[in-house]
Amino acid sequence: MNTLAATPPLIVAGTAVLALLAGLLPTRWAHREGPTIIAIVGLLAAAVMSIVLWGNRIVALGGGYRIDRLGVLFNLIFIGCAIATLLLSVHESAGVDRRGEYAALVVTATAGMVLVAGAGDLITIFLGIEILSVALYVLCALELWRERSLESGLKYLIVGAVGSSFLLYGLAFLFGTTGSTNLSTIGSRLTEASFNTEPLLWIAVTLIIVGLGFKASAAPFHMWTPDVYEGAPTPITAFMATATKAAAFVAFLRIFAAPLIDLVHTWQIAIGAVAVASIVVGNIAALVQTNLKRMLAYSSIAQAGYLLIGVAAGTIQGAQAVLFYLLAYAVMTMAAFAVVIIREREVDDGEQLTALSGYGRARPVLGGIMTLAMLSLAGFPPLSGFIGKFLLFGAAAEQHLWWLAVVGALGSVVSLGYYLRVVGVLWFGADSDPQPRKLLEVSSPAILTTAACGVAILGFAVFAGPLLTVCQQAAMSLLSA
Repeated sequence: MNTLAATPPLIVAGTAVLALLAGLLPTRWAHREGPTIIAIVGLLAAAVMSIVLWGNRIVALGGGYRIDRLGVLFNLIFIGCAIATLLLSVHESAGVDRRGEYAALVVTATAGMVLVAGAGDLITIFLGIEILSVALYVLCALELWRERSLESGLKYLIVGAVGSSFLLYGLAFLFGTTGSTNLSTIGSRLTEASFNTEPLLWIAVTLIIVGLGFKASAAPFHMWTPDVYEGAPTPITAFMATATKAAAFVAFLRIFAAPLIDLVHTWQIAIGAVAVASIVVGNIAALVQTNLKRMLAYSSIAQAGYLLIGVAAGTIQGAQAVLFYLLAYAVMTMAAFAVVIIREREVDDGEQLTALSGYGRARPVLGGIMTLAMLSLAGFPPLSGFIGKFLLFGAAAEQHLWWLAVVGALGSVVSLGYYLRVVGVLWFGADSDPQPRKLLEVSSPAILTTAACGVAILGFAVFAGPLLTVCQQAAMSLLSA
């Protein structure tokens, strides 16, 4: 059993239970503040335990779960995003009266993500994805008094179920082809014999790409993303845009960069085509958006395309680039959403682009962080977004996938149209509301989170070398999968 290796997901799952129970305490302070405090402490404990287990791969639960450097790095991404979400949600209307359920659902989704990160079996991958998905279905619809929130939860439920169906069928066909659900066994059996002409394997690969494409918000499986992102509570939108996307990509790496790596030419073009579609659709659609959450939703679709370029490369360099860019993407996207959350609490319609008009002059620190996030997402040197894109496009070029690198570079140029528009509105727009409604009591946790994300954006650029070394070590663990 070796449950020591499975300690991180067990701690996170136990934390979810404790946070839920804390919401039942009789005193007002305990049931409103207790769940968040318990959730953050438990997540930090899981992060510490993950770091302690950094090193060689340790297999647990009969091969169904394993802890390695790749899993540890993704655990830290998930836990960091979850803690940021909880801090941004301290005074969020969706969770004020149901803090226990709110915190428990966020932590439950994180437990599913941690399970996917350490999955050693197809069944574990599917269970982890379903655990995180079901929790997010509820979180999206938690603002029962808002029609858009209910619509968001319903749309995510329906489309998520379709995506899960494709994924489950794909995993079943992969099991039918190889006779095993264990990832290591699948890889060894695909190495022993030639499966290039096996129709079941082609079907399996196609269905898995479609299923994970839904979860990663990749085109043409992106139709749910703008409406769900707009309707969900903004902290949950930030969590979905960062942690959920990272969970989808660790599943991509666990399946395609390890057991199916010898069949790279079978799936490389298919993933590349999805990457191109995501970059084109995401960047073009984002150009016409006036709602910041919808703009960031289409930006998320385009970013999924860039990340898929690294997956399509099918190399350790590509996996390393994916890991680094996911780290950078998580902090810059969380920073952007954090500013939107603060603005929503200051004025009505704070999620509209016009609400940021002149905001940089009124709030220079917040305006500066939003500017950093936009420039990094656009890929301006020397920020971490530029470094990540350079690595992704370079990994594709090394495998002679020049067309992917060219499309990615052109997509980055197009993205300047909407990222720089936000920067322009921030600093050069007219003052839309010179006396915003003051909500100082709700701003401190959000401001601290925003500041931390801003520091991380700069820190990832300054210390890119050591961070790349960590990402390389994590990517190398795929070779022993």
